[in-house]
Amino acid sequence: MALRDVCLSPHLIGGSPARTALPLAVVGLLLLASVGFAVGLNTGISLWWIALALGIAVAAGIAGAGLVPTVGSLWLVGFWWFAFPPLVGYLTGNWTGAGRYSYPRMMGYGYQSARGELLGGIEIGVRLGLQFAVVVGLVGYAVGVIVSRLSTRTSGSK
Repeated sequence: MALRDVCLSPHLIGGSPARTALPLAVVGLLLLASVGFAVGLNTGISLWWIALALGIAVAAGIAGAGLVPTVGSLWLVGFWWFAFPPLVGYLTGNWTGAGRYSYPRMMGYGYQSARGELLGGIEIGVRLGLQFAVVVGLVGYAVGVIVSRLSTRTSGSK
């Protein structure tokens, strides 16, 4: 039985070229952001990452990359957002109680060590990164599919 027969909808798993290009593009983007963060550029924790993730999900919906690859790729973004800055702080020894190497949190608390901050970032990155990916992925992918259908409908009617 082919994978296409198992798929309930082409939007669940997506088309082959877009399905493989999406995770590769996201990994490339995260590598670029990682190098930038490691050398001191302000590519770390900001609200622009949420806008970027929404843009990735909309683009995936337009391209037909599939909901599963979209959520998986956005989980990588969410995990990176929470876990990478504490990892750099841990490895470089430049960790401070708050600031650039802390993961984003709702409350003002922090950990007492770089290792604690890293483990907290990984834990939150796994849990909240997945929630972030599902919510942003579903909304963005649905918007992308709607845009794609509307553009196909208007171009076909001419």
